[in-house]
Amino acid sequence: MIDLLQLIILYAFLGGAIKFIDQAYDEKAFSIRSAKVVAVLAGAAMGFLMAKDSPFSTAFFAAMLISLVLARKIDNFAFATGTILAIVSLLAYYPSSEVYWSIVPIVVFLVAGFVDEVADDMVDKHGITGFLQVFLNYRPFSDFALVGMVLVGMFPWTYLLPYFGFTFSYMFVERFTEREYSLHDGVDWIKHRVLRRAN
Repeated sequence: MIDLLQLIILYAFLGGAIKFIDQAYDEKAFSIRSAKVVAVLAGAAMGFLMAKDSPFSTAFFAAMLISLVLARKIDNFAFATGTILAIVSLLAYYPSSEVYWSIVPIVVFLVAGFVDEVADDMVDKHGITGFLQVFLNYRPFSDFALVGMVLVGMFPWTYLLPYFGFTFSYMFVERFTEREYSLHDGVDWIKHRVLRRAN
């Protein structure tokens, strides 16, 4: 097993990296070139974790990759590159690693991820607001799934740390870009008002 601190750092990197790439392509918040570099590093790190931290990381990231493929969310060059490199990296480390493909955790993560997607879509389609909006947008069912697997002894409780490192890093990048957009909108509004008064 990888050292816990290294595991937390790598998971946090991957959580932030995935959102970074997403925001670069969908929101133009970051440069595409930097997103491609991040994708290469993320793909190599993911494959390494799947090989060297089995069965948890194998199940977690396998479920993630499967769900992205099924949902057709590998929709840009960086995500495609990262996915391919994750598989190549896993295969490269495979001979020297003890990789366990635990079907139950993979299925549990897949189902929980699917429920999170459905719940998140409900917020947009039905205009849900308030606490329920925040709750569903957070996508809590994957958290519940992991906590449940920890409680039944499927995984040690220490895996909650890298998992939430991934989640909080993902959310941090999302909030950071939202804040940057708010600042830019505010600056643009001030510039617009100043120009109007000047004219």
